[in-house]
Amino acid sequence: VKIRGFRIELGEIEAVLGHFPGLSQVAVVARDDQPGDKRLAAYVVTDTDTLDTEALRAHTAGLLPEYMVPSTFTVLDRLPLTTNGKVDYRALPAPDTATTIRTGRAPRTPREEILCSLFAEILGVPAVGIDDNFFELGGHSLSATRLVSRVRAILGVKLSIRSLLNTPTVAALSNLGQADGEEQDSALEHVLNLRPVGSRPPLFCVHPGGGMAWCYAGLLRYAPKEFPVYGLQARGLGVDEPLSADMDELIEDYLGRIRAIQPSGPYSLLGWSFGGKVAHTLAARLQQEGEQVSLLAVLDSGTGGHASSDRSRSQRDLLELAFDGIGAFSAEAGDEPIEMPRILEILKAHGGTLASLEERTVAALIDITENNLRISRGAATEHFDGNMIFIEAAGPDGGSTGLAEVWEPYVSGRIEKHVTPFKHMQMMSADALADIAPVLARAMKTSSDGMKQARSH
Repeated sequence: VKIRGFRIELGEIEAVLGHFPGLSQVAVVARDDQPGDKRLAAYVVTDTDTLDTEALRAHTAGLLPEYMVPSTFTVLDRLPLTTNGKVDYRALPAPDTATTIRTGRAPRTPREEILCSLFAEILGVPAVGIDDNFFELGGHSLSATRLVSRVRAILGVKLSIRSLLNTPTVAALSNLGQADGEEQDSALEHVLNLRPVGSRPPLFCVHPGGGMAWCYAGLLRYAPKEFPVYGLQARGLGVDEPLSADMDELIEDYLGRIRAIQPSGPYSLLGWSFGGKVAHTLAARLQQEGEQVSLLAVLDSGTGGHASSDRSRSQRDLLELAFDGIGAFSAEAGDEPIEMPRILEILKAHGGTLASLEERTVAALIDITENNLRISRGAATEHFDGNMIFIEAAGPDGGSTGLAEVWEPYVSGRIEKHVTPFKHMQMMSADALADIAPVLARAMKTSSDGMKQARSH
């Protein structure tokens, strides 16, 4: 079966389960109880009085990749059989509702967005709300230890297992270990340490036109664990911080940030929209300086930095770009510019991380978006001597837009094109990431392995 981009052999999972003491029968199926959310479910029959399902989950997680560990483990008196004596997979009951996905309120701050992504990453589910209980979603002692470690590494919060047991929701955890105002400031740093630890070279994700890189938090549950992940954010988010004057100044700034983390190559770069143009330029400049670029991934970007950055933009267009495609701006009545109080009102009504932004930050994001469009229009597209992964958003008819082909004069190698059914502004949504992130994860591992083998020769 294929789940979230990974091909899985169910018999391999059943074989691992069969080695757990006390089990007499096992079966694993891929269920689609919630449309669009296919998950692995394990069914077991035990010849003992009790079965420690947490120990069984830990046993499975220790022998299989995370994406092959069933989301649920259901104990039955016996497995249903067909008239031929084989397991009747269609007759297996739905898993216990205690371990199914329940999503409530969406994250309200950048920190809550990161925590929700970490919960989902560790639990192997598409999305988590801020009120969802980690343990009721299938968390256990082993995964709790992993979650605590990830929270410490990314947010710098010394979370304990006991704290997680006492406050097992994102809403309850979001204020642990931070002073007033820390949340807002941490969202505005030049480099977001989305995953600062790992044994392989990191992935650098360049912000889209709006300037913030928190949208890449959803990649964490797909990117191989051995790869650190960093988000590059625009200048101008801080107080009295000047905007980049042109592409050359922006590139020199970002190269400095990258080298402070990784002094030499091979480098892995990814960018969505405006970030795609910047990632491509960074790759070209690194090559000019004698460095290797192992991965360049561009997500639906034109050579101008956005799928349609050459056309003039109204204030409503600009607001949608700055704030991740919120359609409420274009739906506003009248032709007059939308004033700041109304902009803040719309963001608050929309919810999510944008609702927590202060007026100064909202104004800065609008200025950054306008500045990035200006920079993109004025910058020549450079030449990259290598391969590119290109993720293309669906056009109005749901098919290819041909945007990947626009890059052919500027890439000497192969452009590996993948068309996703999602629109440009949806590409960092949980549903879209479930489609495109496995492609990126495989590319990260393949390119890194290729570089490793080349160095060994």
